[in-house]
Amino acid sequence: MSKAPGYLSLGLHRCALLLALTCLGLLLLAGSSRAAVAHDGGGAPGTVAFDQPSYVAHESQGVLTITIERTGDLSGLEHVGYGVKRQDAQPGIDFDAIANRYVIFQPGQSTLTLNVRIIDEGLNATPVHALAYLYGSYPDNRGANSNAPITILHDDPIEARVDANPLGVANPVSGNPIAGTKFYVDPKSPAAQAEKTMASTSRAGANALSDIADEPAAHRFYMWNMGSTVEGQVAHYLEGTQLQQPGSTAMLSTYSLVHSKCGYTATPAMQARYDTFIQRVAAGIGNYHVVFFLELDSLITSPCLNHTQLAIRDAELKYAVSVLEADPHTVVYLDGGAADAVPARQQAQLLRGAGVAQSQGFFLNSTHFDWMTSELHYGQQISKMLGSAHFVINSGEAGRGPLVPKSRVKSGNEVLCNPAGRGLGPLTISNRIAQPTGYANADGFLWIGNPGGSGGACVPGAPPTGVYWPAYAVMLANNWVHTVSGPHFHLVRVPK
Repeated sequence: MSKAPGYLSLGLHRCALLLALTCLGLLLLAGSSRAAVAHDGGGAPGTVAFDQPSYVAHESQGVLTITIERTGDLSGLEHVGYGVKRQDAQPGIDFDAIANRYVIFQPGQSTLTLNVRIIDEGLNATPVHALAYLYGSYPDNRGANSNAPITILHDDPIEARVDANPLGVANPVSGNPIAGTKFYVDPKSPAAQAEKTMASTSRAGANALSDIADEPAAHRFYMWNMGSTVEGQVAHYLEGTQLQQPGSTAMLSTYSLVHSKCGYTATPAMQARYDTFIQRVAAGIGNYHVVFFLELDSLITSPCLNHTQLAIRDAELKYAVSVLEADPHTVVYLDGGAADAVPARQQAQLLRGAGVAQSQGFFLNSTHFDWMTSELHYGQQISKMLGSAHFVINSGEAGRGPLVPKSRVKSGNEVLCNPAGRGLGPLTISNRIAQPTGYANADGFLWIGNPGGSGGACVPGAPPTGVYWPAYAVMLANNWVHTVSGPHFHLVRVPK
């Protein structure tokens, strides 16, 4: 049976409508594909980048806001990864690092902000740096500012100095700025590193080294190997002390003026170089808390200088004292020699010329192995001549006194190069907290150096000067004498 003309006409209309819809769908799909191709770089390629090539943050500003910008076609999604990592700034003390994160820009979104926490430690020191970075963007490429350095300015003002309590001790002892101070113990000290190495070969030796590693000692800086980044190196070390042991005070020392032959650094050119070095050390210290032992052997060796050279040495030390004591929480002690080296009256005169009146006082026995009682007597003699100046004794190798050579006339009063049979001396430290010594004007018995450093390749097995010698350190620890010992002198005690 044939269909009526009306049915045929309706069918043709339906076919035309279906064809039109199909064509429209194809056109929309094609348009979508072209848009996708254009967003992928075919027509209007875009970029993602930081809004600035670099950023600056102040110590006290709290948060640094960084913006990521997106350009080009914004109709689709944009994926990008970012993070903030350390350079010479330290996460947890200067800023909070941001581990790799991946984010998505939504259609139409052109910017995304991220916040970096800047930690205020009250610092006035050299700037440090972090790095904001982008990675893994899709579908657009990263732009020119995909890595942006962050400079963190340690620009808090220098704090006010409290002369009666410069180290901010909770319960200060009158006249003694050290007593009550919590000292920093370096977990990477030579003794600590030697302990780890020896642990696999000698448990007894490692335990002896552990006894040394558990006590505070001074970290030493040398002008000769620090280049032009002195303040940054000093600040970096001190920042690490606060990251590891918050609220601790670091002991620092310098050993730069005694170099090569006598008088080598007592020239106008060397004086200018040294003054610059000290300026940079002081800038690195800023508001940190430091006990500073200034220039080991600088005055004990000064009798070998002529009048002009001694004037330069005095000027170098006076300048160093004035610059370092300008930092609010730094106390400075000058080299006071040792009892068996320079007569007390002469040493007092040398200290007076070097500016001891502007410092906290002087330190003794930094490179000798003398008896503790001898050094206490010597220190109290000098102190009396200087109007009750205070002093510290290096007790690191003073437990068993000096090794006396067979001929003192020929060889001097004691053997200084790795003498056998010596031992560690007493510390006025308990659980890293400095205690009063009990002796008048003696602020502390401390380890100014790192016990176990070689005095030179002078005996079999000894490494060069300054290199840590674990076997020698073990001997010192095994011979440790915890009490003040030596010849009898009339020593002035502090009433209990």
